[in-house]
Amino acid sequence: MGTSKGKSLLSVPEKLLIDVIALSIISILCLLFLPIASYTYKKTKYTLNGLKFITGTTIQQGSIQVTPSWLIIAVIIALFLTILIAVVFPKFKRLRTGCVLLLITGMVQIGCIIIFNMQLENMLDPAKKVESMYGITISIIQGVLLVIRTLHILYVNKIITILDFMVLPGCIYFLINNYFPLTGLFLAFKKIDFTKGLLGSDWVGLDNFKYLFTTKDAFIITRNTILYNVVFIILGTVLGITVGIFLSEVFSKKLKKLYQTSILLPQLISIIIIAYIVYAFLSNEAGLINKSILGEGNEINFYNTKIFWPFILIIVNTWKGLGYNSIIYLSAIVGIDRTLYEAAYVDGASRLKQIIHITIPLLKPTIVTLTLMSVGRIFYSDFGLFYQVPMDSGTLYAVTQTIDTYVYRSLLQINNISMASAASAYQSIVGFIIVIVANGIVRKFDKENAMF
Repeated sequence: MGTSKGKSLLSVPEKLLIDVIALSIISILCLLFLPIASYTYKKTKYTLNGLKFITGTTIQQGSIQVTPSWLIIAVIIALFLTILIAVVFPKFKRLRTGCVLLLITGMVQIGCIIIFNMQLENMLDPAKKVESMYGITISIIQGVLLVIRTLHILYVNKIITILDFMVLPGCIYFLINNYFPLTGLFLAFKKIDFTKGLLGSDWVGLDNFKYLFTTKDAFIITRNTILYNVVFIILGTVLGITVGIFLSEVFSKKLKKLYQTSILLPQLISIIIIAYIVYAFLSNEAGLINKSILGEGNEINFYNTKIFWPFILIIVNTWKGLGYNSIIYLSAIVGIDRTLYEAAYVDGASRLKQIIHITIPLLKPTIVTLTLMSVGRIFYSDFGLFYQVPMDSGTLYAVTQTIDTYVYRSLLQINNISMASAASAYQSIVGFIIVIVANGIVRKFDKENAMF
């Protein structure tokens, strides 16, 4: 058997079988028999090896209970799978398949060990000064060496290149920031009890979701999130295209740069600063509208009057995001072949007809792509816009409460992690379904402009 590059498949795996199996065996022995944790009890320091975290034990005359850790068990299983993959590596038809499996086991091993290290203090409560020891360090080093060795094999066989390694930090960040947090989804199905810990809390199934949907909060946050985003998408698209076309019609380079910079400036301003700009207009004490326009005696308490805030939030969001949207469409317009406009002009088409029959049809792929991306986030909201701009006024929750602000308030103010997790899971799952459905509709009518 050979790789796609014509090299013998056994040229690298023969060496791989030796070092990977050796590293894995050493790591298993270190986890099982070397000290992996230490604690202080009554001013005396004690150590524990991995066997006690696998089988569970009672120590210090029953004062400390060590429960079996599924994290250590998962690491041991990953190490045995690593050995198995290394043994059967020459049997794989493609070198890439075996390397991917080794990468997965290595990443699982590192991830579980790190999480175990973070949970040590809770596992040995009420012991004092709980610390990880060199057994943990050796296992992490072995996992890192396994990942490096696998990447080296892929590089030697020219399956990946230097350019792939340049992309690797971004991929790692993406995994840590976007995929590893998915493991916290289980919190939505538990009733969190801090005395038992996150992992030891009782499972409650779908009770958190039932409670969420039996209250009026579910309808309010869903209605607000969807309706605001629908308006934002429509206005952002229409005004973005319009302003982008206007900017493309400016022939003076200096004026064009001035307009682009001016219109993009709100996008670069912090939402906190924008919140205080809005406050400068709407404040009861010194607001421009109340003091200069309405006059004394006609003041409106904007931060306690719900009817105005749908319009205020839409105006603020449109003002802040218009520059970014228009420049995206402007870049697409600039890429249109100018000979099309020249031919239309020769045929007697007015500027308006050129825009209707040339510019807008050729912007269709950009419009569809950006709209699909926006629809994908229709269950998400700009946290700063809905939390900072209304100054977290409780009387405005009916028109400013969205899923994101609800999760924040549930987590930090109500201190209900389970409900916050249930709301986040609901947000993510429904958002994913909407993306699939929207893309399917686009693909049915215009397959070329579908995202996938």
